[in-house]
Amino acid sequence: MSLTDPKDVAAERNRRLEGSGKALAATLIWAFVGLVAAAVLGFGIGGFFDQLRVVTINSVFGSWDGGIPVELRSTALPVGIVGCLLSMGAYGAWNHRYTGRRTYYAFIGPASIILLGITIGILVSTNFWAAPDAVGTAVDPTFHDDQAWDVGGWVMYTGLWWLPGMFALLTALSLIGRARAQRYRRRNAGLAAELLASGRLVDAEVTSAPLPVTDAARMALTLTFAFDDGQGARRWVTCMTLLPVTEVPREGESRPLVFDPRSPGDVKRIFVSPTGDLDPASFVAVRRA
Repeated sequence: MSLTDPKDVAAERNRRLEGSGKALAATLIWAFVGLVAAAVLGFGIGGFFDQLRVVTINSVFGSWDGGIPVELRSTALPVGIVGCLLSMGAYGAWNHRYTGRRTYYAFIGPASIILLGITIGILVSTNFWAAPDAVGTAVDPTFHDDQAWDVGGWVMYTGLWWLPGMFALLTALSLIGRARAQRYRRRNAGLAAELLASGRLVDAEVTSAPLPVTDAARMALTLTFAFDDGQGARRWVTCMTLLPVTEVPREGESRPLVFDPRSPGDVKRIFVSPTGDLDPASFVAVRRA
């Protein structure tokens, strides 16, 4: 029997890991493992697309053999999927230990890593794709009834370029969105720090919150808070956030909320901490309820 609350032990361990070289190394290692797993997944996706491509552009009497063996692409998909799930779970856990934050990732998020890995895997797979019997024509070696490709045939043929290009675009959009989100978060953290120093900090009541989903590790949710503005008015605001299921607040609980007492109705200068932490980075922007 322990005389220490296991939650306190875990919290202390996480505090020691915050900003540590061990947490950083583990984060980078799991990011690399996830990248490799996503590349394996991308290779499998490319292999299946190659098979579909060959069936579409060649005659039924021509060659339907893809360039990537069935056994290889059939193994790459499940191995890549399981590898992505396991590695990104570990990446997220160590990333949060390194930052000491549970609501956002340092560096890049799992989605960007997976998209980049899939892009790399597809690009590698294109080197093994089967060449058509003839470009522009479905050659019939049996009855010599050759057919010119229709639009679908050309679309599948040019998949050599647009398939990896599509995932490269998604990767770029993910990274751009990540950069914009980080700038937005830094701006909000700066405003929250300013208001924590010069504004008013109150306990806001949670008036609306969804019930925790027991089979999920994290939840995207909308919370509604009510607070007294010190001028005789009660105000309601909402926020959207992503929280571990264990930290989803219940209705009736309170969370720290900071606002500008000179303009309590200005939602651009109201921030709430869904986790209850008082660090400026834990506060998120709100909107009118």
